[in-house]
Amino acid sequence: MAKKKASGPNKSEAIREYLKSHPDAGPTEVATELKKKGIDVALALVSNVKAAMLGRKKKKKKKKGAKPGPKTGRVGRPAGRPAGPTDKVSLSHLIEAQDFAAKVGGVEQAQALLKALGKLS
Repeated sequence: MAKKKASGPNKSEAIREYLKSHPDAGPTEVATELKKKGIDVALALVSNVKAAMLGRKKKKKKKKGAKPGPKTGRVGRPAGRPAGPTDKVSLSHLIEAQDFAAKVGGVEQAQALLKALGKLS
């Protein structure tokens, strides 16, 4: 059997007593004040003891009643292909893009203009 530590002050009890006299104190304040008294406590322990003192709020019971029936009508969008851009590009659009790039001085210049246009809208 393992040897027990020499019994020291009950940390949880010290935290409870401090919180009774200072109910609005935060965990860091409690820990620093108890450290001044020679009791070294972790912030997590202070938080746990404080939460246990406040107690847990009871959950509200649901009222018994008729269970909801099946939903009528559709909710959301119908199943199928996801909406979004397609990867298909028509030949006429490619030819228009080529003409545009030639007019503005090249593909890089056309890309720069389209980026600027995107920032405007």
